[in-house]
Amino acid sequence: GFLQAGPAAVAMHAGPYEELQETYAAIERWMEQNGYEPGGPPWESYITDPTEHPDPKDWKTEVLWPVR
Repeated sequence: GFLQAGPAAVAMHAGPYEELQETYAAIERWMEQNGYEPGGPPWESYITDPTEHPDPKDWKTEVLWPVR
């Protein structure tokens, strides 16, 4: 599939995947405080490979959420 071009809120999550909801909540707060609303579904880009970095505290996940 293709992602549409346009503005997006981006955050880097550090830590286990089970804590990703905290990063999503932070992006939602940022959107609300800055006059944005979701412009589509968010997506995740996995920066680190868990097989190469077995400790979840070392994992990095980029969260991108289109805004309007």
